[in-house]
Amino acid sequence: MVLIFTGNGKGKTTAAIGLCIRALGWQKKVCMIQFLKSPDFKSGEIDLLKKMGVELYQTGIGFSWKKTPQQQIESIKYAWELCRKVLLCEKYDIIILDEIINIFCMRTISVANFLNEKDLIAVLQKVKNTTDVVLTGRNASQILIDYADLVTDMKEIKHYYKKGIKAKKGLEY
Repeated sequence: MVLIFTGNGKGKTTAAIGLCIRALGWQKKVCMIQFLKSPDFKSGEIDLLKKMGVELYQTGIGFSWKKTPQQQIESIKYAWELCRKVLLCEKYDIIILDEIINIFCMRTISVANFLNEKDLIAVLQKVKNTTDVVLTGRNASQILIDYADLVTDMKEIKHYYKKGIKAKKGLEY
């Protein structure tokens, strides 16, 4: 199964982590690759997931506006190479590709010369049929939506950010 959590609302990664925890409860093997989140940024769930046996890779480089476009492209290339290996290794029951959808619609850089939605789908078609794959990120394209088995659109109705409230430990990270 291919599951997509998309949309402008909060909760895409949180939903993926919820599935991760459910799978761990059934002794399933889980891998999570975070395409944009950096290992330099501490979040409450990362250490816990690692302790619970999730193989977790944070391949992002942090605040993108402080990095060159080439640095961003290199980190995404690395993430994509890792992603392909993980998807095809037949070792995991669930693979979460956190924020992979975001990279297809980035405005500051283009990754189209080495990765697009069709490239991703081509690899997903080779994944062992007992492995479920979760894709997260804003603005899922119609091609991904059509390919997926489940698509949930997280719609923002109201958010405390608009009141000037900053990210809270335990809610956002």
